[in-house]
Amino acid sequence: MPEFTINISNIIDEVARRHHIRLADDDPILASVTLTEHVHKVFAEHLKKLVEGVADQATDRLSTQIEMGRREVANQAEGAKATASKLINDAGAWSAENLQRASLGASEDIKATVSAALSTVRIDIQAARTAKTVAIWAAVIAVTMGSALLGGGVGFWLAGHWN
Repeated sequence: MPEFTINISNIIDEVARRHHIRLADDDPILASVTLTEHVHKVFAEHLKKLVEGVADQATDRLSTQIEMGRREVANQAEGAKATASKLINDAGAWSAENLQRASLGASEDIKATVSAALSTVRIDIQAARTAKTVAIWAAVIAVTMGSALLGGGVGFWLAGHWN
């Protein structure tokens, strides 16, 4: 995430435009801007760590679900193989054409099961990505609002102590 730096010159120009007051570069009120910027950076770093922790937890859960899905597919494939083997052993009287059809049917069942499992995993991955994006944006908005409120409060507090 790129680092954000407040442009003091822009703030001085905006105060002059809105309030017809020209602040000096060393005006003490600008200390509140610097304080707000620093607090914002501290909160942003803390929030980044929290979001990374949540993302890591979601990734771990998703990884576990993927592994469980892979095992289930492997178990189903083994079960399908066992079923196909039994069919082959019991089908001594069947013609070669009927055995080939049965084998193809089992293969298609395995492919369908794997496709269904992969589809579910893809949906879970997309949901995790969406949740991560929402969490990051919510965190950014929360930090921005918190910084603005803190900066305003510090500014009002500082303004009250210099009169």
